[in-house]
Amino acid sequence: MLFHRIIRRCRAFTLIELLVVIAIIAVLIGLLVPAVQKVREAASRLNCGNNLKQISLAVANCADTNAQNMPPGIGDYPRNNSGARCGGSSGSAFGGTLFHILPYIEQDPLYKACLCSNGGYDPEQGALPARAGGVMQNAIKSYLCPSDPTANNGFSGWAATGSYVFNGMIFQADWVGYSKFPASITDGTSNTVFFTETYAMSKVNNYGGDQSLWWWDYNSFQTPTASNGDCGGLNYYGPAYLPLITPSPTNVCVNSRAWTWGGSVSTCMCRATSPHTGGINVGLGDGSVRFVGSGISGNTWFAACTPANGDALGADW
Repeated sequence: MLFHRIIRRCRAFTLIELLVVIAIIAVLIGLLVPAVQKVREAASRLNCGNNLKQISLAVANCADTNAQNMPPGIGDYPRNNSGARCGGSSGSAFGGTLFHILPYIEQDPLYKACLCSNGGYDPEQGALPARAGGVMQNAIKSYLCPSDPTANNGFSGWAATGSYVFNGMIFQADWVGYSKFPASITDGTSNTVFFTETYAMSKVNNYGGDQSLWWWDYNSFQTPTASNGDCGGLNYYGPAYLPLITPSPTNVCVNSRAWTWGGSVSTCMCRATSPHTGGINVGLGDGSVRFVGSGISGNTWFAACTPANGDALGADW
């Protein structure tokens, strides 16, 4: 009996031993959490790159199907009816770039749900308008970056948003004209940024800032005023407008401008904005994806965005 009591006494932990074990576990958790976060971010960045690859390839496939005409930043497609709503005629559509490529990213049913009475398609005026709980409230997984801190599952409160923007020098309003693939990209499709990242939502002075509605043209960056798109008037255009790397969602408004449309004040950020540490994902015209480091110069970034300037990329590309 005495022997068994001694054994039981030896097996017990003292308070000091218990505290030491707890301290060791806490240290291990502290070392493990950053590693897990790095792995998670790497996976999110890869997922984001795959989304951009899918979007860029969809544009090429879309152009191949429509006489090499790429979809406009805003307007009618594949026939140009000078901005007529519902595409102006049967089989044509009115909307932004990311709306026009829906059939090429396996979202054909969503595209067809926008059917108008004239046989055209329109995400606002089609069969299932947003305010009836329809098409414009559909979040599209391929248009959302997993790392976007503002994504909110792709929903802004009244309409679906996205984490990607198109190059406003390539995808312009239809009344400016369609860009040809690849003829319009004389700098080379492998040297030209077609799409990149943004924050899905931002707020400026408490005004609404749903700047990345996937079905409209708030999804542009480097948009010249001559494009006549909604973001063109803000003129975030040129070497000065490098990507914003992991800005705080609450402070990103300092890089935006308020503007008035339809009597209400809103915002249109129109800047390439990355949620990833150290750089930004870009989708190039040939369907490849590149992670561009935050140290890139303004001249090199702008050269990578211009489709036909004949400017060479710098060594920092």
